[in-house]
Amino acid sequence: MSGASSDIPLPSTLHLLIVEDVMADIELIVLALEAAGITFTYDTSDTFIDCQQLLQEKSYDAVLADYRLPQFTAAQVLGLLQQSGQEIPLILVTGNLGEEASVECIKAGMTDYVLKERLFRLPIVLARALQEFELRRQKQEAFARIQRQAQREQLLNQIGRTLNSSLNPEYILQEIVKLTGVGFGVERVMIFSIAADQIHVLNEWRSSDQVVSMLNFKATLSEWSDLLDPNCEFLCRQPFHAPNYAALPPTPTRLVQIQQMQTLSVLSAPIFMRELFFGGLVLHTTTNYRTFTDDEIHFLQRIADQSAIALYNAHSYELLEKLVKERTQELEQEKLLSEAANRAKSQFLRNMSHELRTPLTSILGFSSVLLEQIYGPLNARQQKYTESISNSGEHLLALISDLLDLSRIEAGKEELTLETLLVEEICQASLSLIYEQAHSSGLQLPLIIASDVTTCVADQRRLKQILVNLLSNAIKFTVSGSVTLRVEQTAEAIKFSVIDTGIGIVQAAQARLFEPFQQLESGLNRKYEGTGLGLALSRKLAQLHGGDITLQSELGRGSCFTLHLPQEEIPHLPLERL
Repeated sequence: MSGASSDIPLPSTLHLLIVEDVMADIELIVLALEAAGITFTYDTSDTFIDCQQLLQEKSYDAVLADYRLPQFTAAQVLGLLQQSGQEIPLILVTGNLGEEASVECIKAGMTDYVLKERLFRLPIVLARALQEFELRRQKQEAFARIQRQAQREQLLNQIGRTLNSSLNPEYILQEIVKLTGVGFGVERVMIFSIAADQIHVLNEWRSSDQVVSMLNFKATLSEWSDLLDPNCEFLCRQPFHAPNYAALPPTPTRLVQIQQMQTLSVLSAPIFMRELFFGGLVLHTTTNYRTFTDDEIHFLQRIADQSAIALYNAHSYELLEKLVKERTQELEQEKLLSEAANRAKSQFLRNMSHELRTPLTSILGFSSVLLEQIYGPLNARQQKYTESISNSGEHLLALISDLLDLSRIEAGKEELTLETLLVEEICQASLSLIYEQAHSSGLQLPLIIASDVTTCVADQRRLKQILVNLLSNAIKFTVSGSVTLRVEQTAEAIKFSVIDTGIGIVQAAQARLFEPFQQLESGLNRKYEGTGLGLALSRKLAQLHGGDITLQSELGRGSCFTLHLPQEEIPHLPLERL
């Protein structure tokens, strides 16, 4: 496809929905796409009902719609597309669309637009939109995979905790089959053993009483001739997977499982104790056929390995110390990998931030020159756009600086220069930095310092950074009234409290505010830009001093952020304390 990147494969034949009431315009759209060598099929619609029906009944790769039709608009087409559940581009193909209207359309959720007099751009815009949606889909799939992996690790940890919670093997095995059944979403889970040439089901979990029980089910080993071969896959630690159990060669026992036990699909992982084959952990589906993924098969084997630990504990404790040591080594390795990942992340942030600063410096410098109008006056629109460039650059620079600070702290490379500071001096310096911001909003900035507070021990630059962050944040969400900086002390700490008369924060949102990239859900946060890093960074810096930041707030009644700074000098805290 013309304009498409080879890195992201796109459909060889596109299926498009063209929403247009003028046949001549439809023909021009088709000609423009054909001229670009795009292979496609298409449906057309010129009424609201017809468009709704097509989107409900058919799947498309993209929608091309006129901005305004006789009976409905592109905005309504967007609503129908969202209702259909299809996540595909909607591109406007219109005769005339002003700048403000185009911005509103993009904000509403439309992907892009092409003027009818410039239809030669349509193939490029379509290819770019399809690429963006495909990349978004791939990111969503990657995120879903990560979520599934996290859920599996959580299940494995839960099973691990169960193994450590009791020495009763019956309880442990029953918990394993229950947790496995819930985690995999199957109808039946069993643990079976092989002894005296018989297969015997020891433990079972069923999703409901309607699922036929196989507890205490027994069968002779001779009916599974493959298990008689010491070189068979199952005895060589390879899981058994049958998406369609009835498709296997029939045996009397298999027929019983299929016909009486309603078994449709089977996944089984072998259990070995001290290198000796014991039996297996088995999943059954009874309501629908299921093909398990490689990740699911591998995960079941990990659970089977955990089950082997429980069974071994029930029979002998001779190798318990060795098993615990091995598991500890695994956890240590995972910890090392996790720490390496954190270091890599911090290094990546530092490198990327450095690479972004260089072009950003040029952008800010040139926009400043333009605003000063050294090389000639700017008209109103040029002035507005240049100010927008400068403001966006400053916002991005603040974000980069905060990212660098966070990455340095998380990497354990931030060192404080502690000194004795005059409290009134550091407070006045902080207030002076945000005075214009408060004055422009009509806010008062009272400073109240208790008579017994004169000095504190802190890093001057970092303490000022914390106070400015807290004060700026308070001003941002205070419409009228005041933002007060109050300083007092207790036997253990000096408390710097920033008290505002703003909108307040609901209890449920307070804990999240100190997490990176978290911002208050309010109409005000759309009026003022923020990085979402200020509070997180401030708390990290406070903890680096051996203190903390606490919050007291009530919706509609303002907020109070308090920095607790220890009275005496303390040693540098290790990273894990943060």
